[in-house]
Amino acid sequence: MLSALKPSVNNLLKPLAIGFEKVGIKPNHLTVFGLLFGIISFFLISNSRLTLGAFFLLLSGLMDALDGCLARVSGQVSEFGGFLDSVLDRYVDILVLVGIGLYGIDWVIVIVAVTGSLLVSYTRARAEKVIPKCDVGFAERAERIIIICVGLVFSRYLWHAVFLVAVLSHLTALHRVVYTYLYLKRLKS
Repeated sequence: MLSALKPSVNNLLKPLAIGFEKVGIKPNHLTVFGLLFGIISFFLISNSRLTLGAFFLLLSGLMDALDGCLARVSGQVSEFGGFLDSVLDRYVDILVLVGIGLYGIDWVIVIVAVTGSLLVSYTRARAEKVIPKCDVGFAERAERIIIICVGLVFSRYLWHAVFLVAVLSHLTALHRVVYTYLYLKRLKS
């Protein structure tokens, strides 16, 4: 959903990315910073510091957006960089939801949200082995981060936010399965 805004967001981030390039910061540095901010978010959330945890989760998401922008601006796009970014993003996704579980949200819904979040990424990765692009669905990473951050800031709705992520992420994964099936079926006809 928010992927349609990606070009506009990249234009907004471009001056910041250029500034990072000038001081010698590399895209993979930002990817690692994103992980570090995610780890901080995990510790804050699991220790009931939800608003501060949301802030660090947003910083992690910002690093995730900036690393790709910096890679494109500086001509440092690499297959390994994309791979590293995806792997570390999954760690942050898992850590934040585990932190929410440790905070006290029902583990069943947390586990369903974790598996859904992982399947969103996995279905895209597998689909893009056989079709050019598979970024369809309601709950890509940016949407999930926003939903969780809103739940963290308005803590009385945190369970609802995790539930929403659980449902939307599984619907997104299923949407990607159907989309890939139909795409491949059209190619054969």
